[in-house]
Amino acid sequence: MSEGHSDREVRAKVTRMAYDVAEDQRSLEAIMSAFHVKPNQLKDIPARLAEKIARFKPNERVTQRSPLSDIEELEALTAAVHAKSLGWRLLLEVNDDRLDKTLLQKLLDRAREQEDELEALRLKQASKLERS
Repeated sequence: MSEGHSDREVRAKVTRMAYDVAEDQRSLEAIMSAFHVKPNQLKDIPARLAEKIARFKPNERVTQRSPLSDIEELEALTAAVHAKSLGWRLLLEVNDDRLDKTLLQKLLDRAREQEDELEALRLKQASKLERS
């Protein structure tokens, strides 16, 4: 999304956010490791497949992206970040010494900041609905 979005501000913010998401992923993997849980590679397949299929979805534009694609991608990213936020919040409630509550609070705060930022970016895209 950071490469294909038509709005330069969205591309810049999503690119920056990708670094945070990678750090969150490393934090999640460390938590999983503390609990001796391994990532399920098969679980990622539907998301990757959906991403590939979405690129081929029909729209009324053959040679260019639909403006609605910008909105759909922001909405999907917002939903994913919200799910991440819910996960961090849930882990904060778990009473287990293997969980670093300070880190989890930092991860939750960052996810909520990302949600707010994405929501602001998403709402700025409303004018694209008028033109489509």
